[in-house]
Amino acid sequence: MTSHNHQKKIAVINDMSGFGRCSIAVALPIISAMKIQCCPVPTSIFSNHTGFSSFFFEDYTDRMQPYIDEWKKLGLQFSGICTGFLGSKEQIQIVTRFLQDFGRDDNWILVDPVMGDYGKPYATYTAEMCQEMKKLVGYADILTPNLTEACLLTDTSYRPDHWRKKDLRQLAETLCAEGPEKIVITGIPQGEFIANYCYEK
Repeated sequence: MTSHNHQKKIAVINDMSGFGRCSIAVALPIISAMKIQCCPVPTSIFSNHTGFSSFFFEDYTDRMQPYIDEWKKLGLQFSGICTGFLGSKEQIQIVTRFLQDFGRDDNWILVDPVMGDYGKPYATYTAEMCQEMKKLVGYADILTPNLTEACLLTDTSYRPDHWRKKDLRQLAETLCAEGPEKIVITGIPQGEFIANYCYEK
C-alpha cells in the first residue's frame, strides 16, 4: 500500500454543477465532514443543473480516461466508489472499466442510475444507454434508483401511484438478481408523501 492510501477515500463519479445543490457539489462537503477524502471524477461540467431554463454544459468524456489513468499510476485505493450522472454510452463504459480497475472485495460500490423521472427517461438518455446501465448495475453493492429508474431497469410499466409493498419488493428482487445486495428505491408517491423502499437480499 502506498502512502496515498493511509486515509479513507471515496471516488465520486458524477457531474459538477456550479449552482443548484446537486451531484459532486453536494457529495464533496458531506463526505469530507465524515473525515473521508472525497475524490471526484467529473463526467460533465454544468453552470447550473438542467432544471433551469438555460445552462452552460461541457461534456467531459474525452478527459475522463486520462484523468483516471493518473490515479492508476498513483496506485490509489478507495473505501467506496459512488457513480451518478453519466451522459453517454461511452461514459458508462469508462465507468465500467473504473469499477473493474478499482473495485475490491473490501470496498463498497454504490450506483445511482440517473436515467429519468416521472415515468420517462431523460431526453439525453437513449435505449442503448439504458442497456449499458443495466450492465453497470451488476457491479453495484448498493443500488439507489428512483421509481422511474427501477421500472426502466426491470422493463416494468411505470404508474404514478398505487404501488404496494409486494410490487416494490418484486422490483427490488429483480434488481438484486442482477448483482446488488442492497436496493433503495426512492421517489415513490404515497398520497401526499414521497416514500423510499429499502431491500436487502
